[in-house]
Amino acid sequence: MDIDSEARLHPTVHKAVSALQAGDKLTWLTCFTASAKLFDNGKRRGFHQFSRDNVGVMYFTAIEHIDSDGRGVRGWFHLDDAEEIVAYFKFRIDTAEMCSRLDVYRLEGARHLPLQGI
Repeated sequence: MDIDSEARLHPTVHKAVSALQAGDKLTWLTCFTASAKLFDNGKRRGFHQFSRDNVGVMYFTAIEHIDSDGRGVRGWFHLDDAEEIVAYFKFRIDTAEMCSRLDVYRLEGARHLPLQGI
């Protein structure tokens, strides 16, 4: 999937999603504040553990929707060799244009299921 064609993304979100797609943990981390928070289906998770364990393994295979503010992305998401799901990532950007919070959802019908622990 060519993330560069997704011109409607906020610049920080574009950089983060591009890094996720490339499996580039260092660039991914530079998009976030040192105290960035991760919420997985509303439950607080360890952002750095999520980054360590998932960047380079998980990635979007198709983006179906970008929120009008360019900070939310929904699409098909590759978890592992056996599973691809619909996921939604919502990036919260602070005044320094860095991501201070990431909300991640696994979408299944009308329900949200956590990505971690699958």
